[in-house]
This record gives sequence, C-alpha cells and structure tokens, in this order.
Amino acid sequence: MTSSDIICLGPAPLSRNEKGMLQTRIGTIFLRTPGLVTIKGIHAMQRMAWINELNKRREAASLPPLTDEEIDAEIAESVDLLFDENYALIRPDPNNMMLAIRGDIFLQQFVSKRKIRYLNIQNRNVRDALRLRGEAWRMAPVPRFEEEIRSLIASSRVGINGPAIYYYNHLTGTRFLTLDSFRSIGKLPVEEMRALLVEIQKNLQAYNRFANPEIDFLPSKVMPVALFAKEPFETMDATQLKQTYLQLLETFDKNVPDAFLRQDNIDNADWRKALSAALIHQGNETGVSAVIEGLSPEFFMQIEWLPGGRMEEGELFFDPIFAEADSHPEDESLQRLCDHRARAILFNYIREYSQIEYVNIGRTRRSLSGRTGQGPRASVYIVELKERHRPQPQVKIIRIQRWTVASHLASGHPLLQSMIEAEDYTDYVMDRRLGARQLGMHLPSIMMPRTFRETVRDSFGYVHNVWTGYFERDYIPGRATSKTPESFFASDAFNQAFFRLLGQAAAPNLIIGRATVEGGKTIFDDGDEVILLNAFQLPDQLILSEPTGSFVNYSRPYSETIGDYAEALNKRKPFITNFEGAANAFVHAFEDELSRIQRIYRDSRQGFDMLFRDRPMDSNGSISYRWKCILARLDAVDPRAMAKELRKHINFD
Repeated sequence: MTSSDIICLGPAPLSRNEKGMLQTRIGTIFLRTPGLVTIKGIHAMQRMAWINELNKRREAASLPPLTDEEIDAEIAESVDLLFDENYALIRPDPNNMMLAIRGDIFLQQFVSKRKIRYLNIQNRNVRDALRLRGEAWRMAPVPRFEEEIRSLIASSRVGINGPAIYYYNHLTGTRFLTLDSFRSIGKLPVEEMRALLVEIQKNLQAYNRFANPEIDFLPSKVMPVALFAKEPFETMDATQLKQTYLQLLETFDKNVPDAFLRQDNIDNADWRKALSAALIHQGNETGVSAVIEGLSPEFFMQIEWLPGGRMEEGELFFDPIFAEADSHPEDESLQRLCDHRARAILFNYIREYSQIEYVNIGRTRRSLSGRTGQGPRASVYIVELKERHRPQPQVKIIRIQRWTVASHLASGHPLLQSMIEAEDYTDYVMDRRLGARQLGMHLPSIMMPRTFRETVRDSFGYVHNVWTGYFERDYIPGRATSKTPESFFASDAFNQAFFRLLGQAAAPNLIIGRATVEGGKTIFDDGDEVILLNAFQLPDQLILSEPTGSFVNYSRPYSETIGDYAEALNKRKPFITNFEGAANAFVHAFEDELSRIQRIYRDSRQGFDMLFRDRPMDSNGSISYRWKCILARLDAVDPRAMAKELRKHINFD
C-alpha cells in the first residue's frame, strides 16, 4: 500500500494549529478501503463522513453507491482513535484485537510507534494481546500522581462542533458536562448557545459503538435526559431560548449534591478526585493492577514499561522502535524509552532460556521507599517472562549494582581500578546477603549476580566498553509493611500476626545493623519488608526483599538504636484497636527471636566465626571485620534487658 492509495479526511494526527493546540482530538482508521478520518465531531460523524466520501468517489467513477452490506463491512473494519497532548490512543474492541493491531500497523505510517498507546487495558484480552507481543509498554498508563492527574484533566477538554466544554473519557468515549461548563454557555451569543443546546440534546440520547452515552452529566445522571429531549431549541426565539436555558441551569444547579462540583477548579482536591474518577473510569483503575497477575498495586503503578521484542517461532525480533532510536541519538526522550540496559537484560534472557513465549520489561519510575543517604540510587527493573512449557509467567526483579565500573570511572578512577572496585562490591553484596541469612534474616530464596556489556564515558570523556553488574531475584507477591492500608489494622487478629512477624524481623535487623551510609539512620519497616497473607487474609510470612544497608552499623551499641524499632508501633497507634496487645506481640517476638539467634550462634560458634575467614581483615570496614564486630556484639547482649529497653520507647500513653 502506498500513500497515494490512502484516503485522508481532516488534519494529520497530533498536528497543531497556529496557537499550538491540537487540531483534532479523535480519529477513525478504516482498513477495508484504507483511510483515516480526523475531522471534528464524534466517531459516528466520522463514519458517516467516510461513507459519504466513498460514495462521492464512486459517483465520480460512474459506480453505484455502496450497498448496506458494503457499508457494514467498511464500518466493521474500523478502529477508533483518540489524541491527547502526547499520544495517539487506540481504543480497541477487546473481542477483535487483531483488528486493533492491524490498525496500529496502519497508523504507524502517520505517527511514530512510540507515540501510539492502547486503551481498555482493564480488559484481559487487550492486556494479553500486548503481553504476547512483548509490548506491555504500549498500554496507556493510568495517572496516579497529582501532576499526572492535572495533565489528564487539562488534556481531556474537548468540543464536538463548538467550544471545548466537555471532559472526555478516552476509555468509554463519554463526554462529561459539568455545571460550570453548562453555566458558560449562557455567556455566548444566542446562535452559538442554540447550537450547543441542540448538540447536547442530540448526544445525550446517543450511544457510541461500545454502548456508552456520547454525553453525560457530572455527576452522572444528575439531570433527566427527558428535560432536554422535549425542548424545541431549533425553533425557539431568542427570549424563549434564554429562558429555557436558565430553567435547565437552575435544575442542574439544584441537583448537584456537592459544593465542590459547582465550580471547575483544578486546584480543589475534591473536584480533581471526582473528575479524574469519571475520566479514568473505575473499571480501568481496578483492572490495571492485573497486567501482571499478583503484582501489588503500589508496585505496579510505579512501573514504566519499556520496548523489548517479540518471539516468533523461537526467534527474537527486537522492537523496530530501537532502529528509530539508533537513527536519532539526539532525541533524549526516545533514547530514554529505548533503554539500552533493558535491551541488554532482555538479550541475556534470550540467550539463557530456549522456550520463551514472551518477555516484558519495565523500570520503576520512583523509589518506593523514598530512602536517601545510600549513595547513587540503584536502578530497578521488573521482568515478566513466560516459557511455553510453564502455565504461568515468572516475575523477576532486577537491581542494577549501586557501584558499577561506570560510576567509578565517572569519579575519575582508572579503568582497571574501576573494574576491580566494581567486582569487589559485587562480592560484598553477596557476602552481605550470606551473613544476613546466617543471622536469621528471611530473604528471597535465590539472588543471582549477572552482568551485561555497555558503552560508557569516563570523567575525561573517553569511551569504554565495560561490564555492568546486576542482581536478579524472584518477585515476592506480597505487600510491603509500610504500604499496608490503615483499614487492615481494625482487626485484632491481623494485628497480632502482623506485629509478631514484624517483631521477629526487628531482631536480626538490629543484629546486622541495617542503616543508611550517610547519617547512620536505622532502616526498618520502610518498604523492604514484605508481608505474605494466608487464605484467611492474615499475615503468614515476612520476607526482607532487599537487605539494603546491612552491616553499615556494626559497632554502635544496640541501646543507641533500639528506640528506632518502637516507631513501627508508635506511628500506627491511631488506628490500632488493641495497642497494648499489638505491642506485647511485637516485644515478645523480638525477645524470643533475639534469644534464638544468640543461642544458635553460641551453640555453633566456630561455624559462624569461620564464615568469612578467607576474606581480607581490614579494620577500615571489610566484611570479615564487620562480621567479627557484629558477632561480638550479639554474644554480649542480654535479650531480656534489650526487650525491656524496647518497651520503654513504645508510646503507651
């Protein structure tokens, strides 16, 4: 198909007028007779315009007009598009994803693939079709942060044939009319007012191809459609028109239940929440967390999915967007999207696994813990890998090594020294994990150190091809203790189990001295501890997903940091029903676990003492020296006295 074979009606997708505004917000792709319609209006109007254009061309060629069957065939092979400030959005029919994919390929003749996203990802058919193609990155993200919600609201303002008085839900195709927007109609000249009232009247009674209303009120159904349907706006004189409009406005105003909905105000948090709920559509909001089954919502919403590749008959085909990125090295946003590290990690999987069905890879957008004072933040990726012979995909967490060859080169170190220091740090991380596990930490069962090759520059601008280390572990399908909703603590049974596990975890945390490198602040209960629930939705296990900061505090007395652990209780006191019972469970579990670990050490002292004997002993902080200090401190502690000290810091008043 050449561009001359394609019929285009309307402005180019994502094109802007002289004021920098999008020229159109909607579009329709037609695949039977190839074409694209982007004229203003609604999708039903675009389909009518398409049929009229085809009949006009047939008439010019002395052909009969399209039959009803041919018209149905044209419409059946069409795909709805929406355009926002950043993307062309495909609204697929979940029961015909192949049609949407054909439309996607067609649209790439007009819009770069990186600017095309899919809506309706709450539907499993849509998600699975994209996952199987290794294109989870093309699912339109649901906004969660305030700046994203503000952007969503600003970009949702649309008109049909007149001014932009509606807020458009991209997922359902419904345009919402607020009281403030309806009030603005009264400021227009009579004929413009008439045109808008007729437009509202007509579309309140119309439904799109997905059986959703073209126009609805906010709040939904706050005004009876019959009030508009009965009014002959087109034949009223100016006085009657204004009087009828004011009556409708009064009824609308009386029916709005909340004061914050009477005026459009993006700075009002309640108004933003109500409008974004209508624009996001609750069905999409809840379903989106299942893009990867079992992934906790707070983790999923932080993921930025990235291009990778698709598998065809066992062969990997990298996404064509990488070729576009290679051709435009100056495009920073494209380079960020086509993450070279993600591509390298993906390549490792393809080399190691022979039965891959699909792979999706993403990176976290923000730190879940918000922790500072640990040096450069380690980049974190998540991988969903499905093998053909396994019924379910595997989910892996990838953490790039915090101190790499590249980071040492950037600090001015020579290449050889940088390589040695990076390898030493890999060993230190793995040794740290071994020591933490030896002292009672419940860690993921497997963590593998791996590498990939990348090109970097040193502090002098010289280019080097170096190995970069990363660590891979399985995703833990639970909920971070720090992200547990307040409502869970209304149950005394939940509290008893939760604080018993947290108290058990506090003991080895104290022993191994988890703390920030800068400032020595205790790290506990801030995002790394993950609770797994049983069939009764009660805490069953606690796993420390990342032993970050282990062995940083290896010399301070326990008494100087024990108070930090009481904060796990104190900060939750306002919503714990039986605070004393929860505190007792926490303290008793802490004492029992500290006593148990101490007893195991004393019973097997030689095995513990010899664990790192082959590592260099350096009082400046080698792993063997830190291990020696930690064991000596453990041997000297009185668990009962330490439990009493912990209790002193709990706010029982």
